[in-house]
Amino acid sequence: MWNDATTQMGMQFGRSAMMAGSEYVEKNINRYVNYPALKYYFKVNNSYVAHKIRLLLFPWRHRPWSRLVKRSEQNGQMEGYKPPRDDINSPDLYIPVMALVTYVLLTGIVAGTEHKFHPRDLGVNATTAFFLMILELAFIKGGCYLLNITSETSILDVLAYSGYKFIGVIITLLVSLIAPFWIVLATFIYTVAANGFFLLRSLKYVVLPDTTTTNTVNIPQRQRRIHFLFLVAALQFVFMYFLIK
Repeated sequence: MWNDATTQMGMQFGRSAMMAGSEYVEKNINRYVNYPALKYYFKVNNSYVAHKIRLLLFPWRHRPWSRLVKRSEQNGQMEGYKPPRDDINSPDLYIPVMALVTYVLLTGIVAGTEHKFHPRDLGVNATTAFFLMILELAFIKGGCYLLNITSETSILDVLAYSGYKFIGVIITLLVSLIAPFWIVLATFIYTVAANGFFLLRSLKYVVLPDTTTTNTVNIPQRQRRIHFLFLVAALQFVFMYFLIK
């Protein structure tokens, strides 16, 4: 009887501690993470994922590239953009996250086929991949700041665009397991070009505002922004090369 009462008290104390701990963690994490905003980037379905991957690999004839806006039912004013499942041009984080995990595991498989695998390499590769994404994010946001580009594009948007390169990297690594070097090289060049073209078209609405708005830019500013856009696309070769190596 005494043991039952003690057990009950222990269980009740444990539940109270867990609830208090959960409340503390949620309260403190919410200071730094906007969960509703983050949840938006994971609103995907199977159809979106399949079509998005196809777009990333074959972006050449895709039209249009502009994102679909969400408007208020009362006054018709713009409230934001439609979620990924309703707009293939909308950036998401589901594909980049899954692709990053797949990439890390695939690097282990490739290393295993070469008898060079070590468990710590998975952590090193994951850290390197994440660092390259942050580096690219800082480069793009820094360039936008220096070029005085004002847009509603969030850091998560840019992070999503940066993460799409893992699709091409995964395809190249898979080909390297079964094909000779020249085919791997051709695959790498193609996926770099496809990813670069995708970023050119996707980031155009960020770097070059719509001419119908009041945020017009003069010709020199426009030329600098176009050069910056092409530089971001060209840097995909460097980032993807490091990921494959």
